[in-house]
Amino acid sequence: MLRIVYANLGYSREINGSIGHHIRRAHHHVYTPRAAQMRSLGFVKETLRGLKPDLSCFVEIDQGSLTNGFLNQLPMLREDHHQFATIDNKYSAAPKFGRLSVSKGKSNAFLATHPVDFRARYLDDGTKRLVYDIDIKGLRVMVVHCSLRARVRARQFEQMAGWIAERDTPTMLVGDFNLFKGAGELAPLLRSGALFHANSASGPTFRFGPYRANLDSCLLSPSLQERASVDVIDQPFSDHQMLKIDIGFDQAA
Repeated sequence: MLRIVYANLGYSREINGSIGHHIRRAHHHVYTPRAAQMRSLGFVKETLRGLKPDLSCFVEIDQGSLTNGFLNQLPMLREDHHQFATIDNKYSAAPKFGRLSVSKGKSNAFLATHPVDFRARYLDDGTKRLVYDIDIKGLRVMVVHCSLRARVRARQFEQMAGWIAERDTPTMLVGDFNLFKGAGELAPLLRSGALFHANSASGPTFRFGPYRANLDSCLLSPSLQERASVDVIDQPFSDHQMLKIDIGFDQAA
């Protein structure tokens, strides 16, 4: 079995999406105390220890910025059994933000317990453009964090559909798609039949006060349908839930 965990960490600001947290901890958007970050990261680390994933993928993780005291959060999650780790700027492959920019350090990342091949690819449109393209044990895993703007998302989905079509291999596309208009937005990625929406019935993964939405999605090749399961795991220090995806290894080989 291959186990993959995906989580939007919300930069470990210790805000769970409730109105109370948004009010009482609004200052965490300006500066998040290290103690708050460590509590959030500690929860994630303990959860990973229990789940024992082969691949752990994160969006909204900070590799050191003005707003978090320049703490690189990925080493706080990495342990000895992780053979590979990377963290990359989500906006651009080239350095473009000065040390005092609030955007510097805002990243995506992943940890792997096995050797992997990967590419950090950048979409043509939007500000959040990084897409990880990872090969692990015969499975292609693409990790995304899409635009907040619907028109930009649509262009991003079209480009990713083209990337999916590049290779005929078992594939997972997972991440925060920001589907504020609903799952119908995924049509450019689903219409060819190369992927299906594996957690369409799993319920909401995002919360803002009373508002709930399924923004975090897992799309899989149809060949994996009978061998895959997706579970939503509560993440009390982020406004997004975590996804655990198990895949029968022989199908991904």
